Amino acid sequence: MTTFRHVQLSPARNAAGLVALTSLESLPPLLQRRARERLWSRHVFVYITPPKRLVAQALEGYPEEVQRLARTVAFYRNDDRSGGGYWPERNEIWLAAGVETYERYLQARASARHELFHHLARAHPFYQEDEDAGWPRLVAALEEAQPVARDHSRYAEWIERSFLPQRDHANVVEYFADIPTNFPDVSELPAPIAEHFAPLISGGPRPAPRRAGRVDPRDLPAFWDLIRP
Repeated sequence: MTTFRHVQLSPARNAAGLVALTSLESLPPLLQRRARERLWSRHVFVYITPPKRLVAQALEGYPEEVQRLARTVAFYRNDDRSGGGYWPERNEIWLAAGVETYERYLQARASARHELFHHLARAHPFYQEDEDAGWPRLVAALEEAQPVARDHSRYAEWIERSFLPQRDHANVVEYFADIPTNFPDVSELPAPIAEHFAPLISGGPRPAPRRAGRVDPRDLPAFWDLIRP
């Protein structure tokens, strides 16, 4: 079992650190990189958003049910520079304490949001049922969306330039978490996909029953062909 060390800073240290972080992020890119490397050589965390605050910030504007379910997972910051993960068997999310210091302040919210939507795939009954069955409802939505996906330019560009290049990481589990993380406006999504994710993004109703999708999303080449606009 993976073991992490939980890291947190005192409120006073965090208050001073946020001022320092703001100054750091105002530097030109090259100076920012040099400053961050110096800080990492000393293993310094300038500012760490407290987990409860980070969860609230990450899901601000999302439906109340989503925010409520997000509070049912234990959220920790671990002693690392970057990265994070969701452990469903332990009902825990661990996000590196260094995200704010070594990536950027707002990146912590985006990273937390992604991990929280991994949790919501298990915590929300509709999506848990679909995942347990092998994602047939999501696959059906993707099959219906394929003919019109290219008409949604930001979605199509994101699939081709941001998601598919991740190769093995571009799988159905990551796709599920990435959509509500990156598309808070359902109008940017093809209609069948928007309908499938509406309860998580806009608070819309659960989608009407669909036939089961034909593609096995565990077959990565088949899944990539399915989502490629």
